[in-house]
Amino acid sequence: MIEMTNTFLIIDDDVNVRKMLTYIIMKNNLGKVVEELNSGEQAPEEIMFYQPDIVLIDFLLPQKDGIEIIRSCRTLGYKGKFIMISQVDNDTMIAKAYENGIVFFIHKPINIIEAINVIKGVCENLRLERSVAMIKDAVFHIEQAKQTNVEVNWRQEIEHIFTAIGIIVESGCKDLTKLIEKIITIKKKSPASIYQLQDIYRQIAEEESLQNNGSIHARTIEQRIRRTILKALENIAELGNDDYYNCKFIEYSNVLFDFKQVKQEIKHINNPREDRGKINVKKFVEGIISKLNF
Repeated sequence: MIEMTNTFLIIDDDVNVRKMLTYIIMKNNLGKVVEELNSGEQAPEEIMFYQPDIVLIDFLLPQKDGIEIIRSCRTLGYKGKFIMISQVDNDTMIAKAYENGIVFFIHKPINIIEAINVIKGVCENLRLERSVAMIKDAVFHIEQAKQTNVEVNWRQEIEHIFTAIGIIVESGCKDLTKLIEKIITIKKKSPASIYQLQDIYRQIAEEESLQNNGSIHARTIEQRIRRTILKALENIAELGNDDYYNCKFIEYSNVLFDFKQVKQEIKHINNPREDRGKINVKKFVEGIISKLNF
């Protein structure tokens, strides 16, 4: 159950959007809205003042856009979560949002089910992060052997998730696991570290080349991983197409993928002439990591 401890700040120049999001948050007992803003002019200052757990922020705002506000807040040391509200379809702009730390999107016009699922997912991530932080504080001085057991546990959790979304037998599953493990190692050293996927692809390719006495290219690793994630998108979309309230669909569709792309994949399933949904490797990986205790 999601605890009523989270605070929200909403930034959108459309009063109806703000009212709808406030209603969704209050109606579903997701937390408390501490402030609403209709422009980005004073947004960083207000965010730093209120220190909300979650900021729902429009991509395009008067005075300052959403990306600029997020960058300012991160520079000032804000550690909360951002959910981007957007009607933007430009893939380059959306990719730019992911690069600046956005993992969750709510698309306009707002779909209530999507909004509830996204906000609940972020609330659940916060709850897990707090739980993990408490556990880490409690076991700070445990022996190295116990730490090894914890690592085994999150590796088992990865396998459990891959099994749940139907990719455990895919050929790129091992590469995807290595990618996640290397990013976890980076995050253990510094949670705020910025990493480049291409650098990690090259590391995996070099290691595999040494093990097999051959030459594996980073592009090959990337293609395997992307095919595996695309298969996961297909599997999740199949679940949603059969039952929109399927528990696995609800749990993973927003966390691992852009929900708009999940809906596009469902369209493709029903009409192969429709374009397939698109994947974002970083969002998928960060979504997996958000569900692990490490």
